[in-house]
Parts: sequence; structure tokens; C-alpha cells
Amino acid sequence: MRAPESHRRENLLLSRIAQGLLGFTMLAFALKALVHTEVQARYTPLVVFHGAVMLGWLTLLASQAWLAARHRMNLHYTIGRASIALVGAMLVSGAIIAGNIGRELGRPEVTVVNIAAFVTFVPLYLAALHFARRRDMQAHRQAMLIGTLALMTPAYARLVQVAGLPDPVAIAAQVPITLAIALGYEWAVLGRLTKPVIAMLGFSLAVIAVMVAVLLAFFM
Repeated sequence: MRAPESHRRENLLLSRIAQGLLGFTMLAFALKALVHTEVQARYTPLVVFHGAVMLGWLTLLASQAWLAARHRMNLHYTIGRASIALVGAMLVSGAIIAGNIGRELGRPEVTVVNIAAFVTFVPLYLAALHFARRRDMQAHRQAMLIGTLALMTPAYARLVQVAGLPDPVAIAAQVPITLAIALGYEWAVLGRLTKPVIAMLGFSLAVIAVMVAVLLAFFM
């Protein structure tokens, strides 16, 4: 059975966005390792594992959208149900690394940024599952996309560091990038904004605002 053309187009666009985020992330971390070679000493097995599962999430987002575009929904649903294991690995490894950064490098502000990312991602991941059960597939896709964009701060930070700019530039860049991608996707597929997307973006930006307030109050 062939997917409707609109359904195919919406999912292919999401897949391309996810592929772009994956490529950008790999480039940012590779440049950081090449330019600042001292960071390679911190690539412990746990850090490598965490990097692998985070890249795995971006790959999953791209492949799931591609499967939906091809109307291979049984496989899409099966992989979607299994994604909870990947999310669990992301959370556990991320929490351990965030704590280690605060203790070993003396940079608790980085811990705050990493925690904020997952505080945004987890509710949106759960919202995506809820929207899927309700067959609200556009909200489902956007929840996955906006949640993923919340995890991109470390990649932005690596590129900012390579450019020799202050770390807060990465946080400043996250807001317009998130808005541009999420709103651009919504406008491209619907030509209008929907209440779920406005609410999810509001939640994401609210977490960033709280994170910035905490950073300003305690670390700057």
C-alpha cells in the first residue's frame, strides 16, 4: 500500500532534517577532537557509549521518518516501541557523564545544561508516544523533532569552542535554531501553526529560560 503523497512528503522532510542534525553533530564533535586534541583523553568507554547512543537516536529519528514515508508502518511501530531501551541508555549514560563533568572538571554549569536538555526531551518523548496513540501524527513528529533539538546543545557548544567563542553563545544559538527548524517544518507541511506545536515550543523555551536563570544566579 502506497502512502498518501502528503504523508510521504512530511515524513521525508523530517527524515532529511534528522539526517542534517546527525551530520552536523558528527562534524561538530570531529572538529572539536581534531582542533582541541586534549579532549580525546576524556573519551572513556562510557563517553564513547553515550556518544554512540546519542548518534543512534538521531539515526533512529531519520530512519523512522523514512519508514513512515515508505508506509512500512509495522516495522516503524516495532522499532518505535523498542526505542524506550535506547532512551533509557541515553538517560543513564547522560546523567552519569553530567555528574562527572561537574565533579571532575569543576564545571557544574555544564551539568545544569545537560540536565535541562533531558528535562525537555523526556516529556516531549512521552508526548510523542501519546500523540501516536491518538493518531495525531504531525504532533507526534513535532514532539520528536523539538525534543531532539533540545539535545543539540553539546553539538552547538563544540562548534562554538572550535570557533573560539564563549560557551554561552551555544545557548543563545539554540533558541533561534530550534524555532527556525520547528516552525519551518510546521509551515512547510501545514502552512500554519498548531496549538500542540506552540505548546511544545513554549515548554522547550521555558526550560531554557529557567536554565539561563539558574546559570546567571549561581555560575556567572
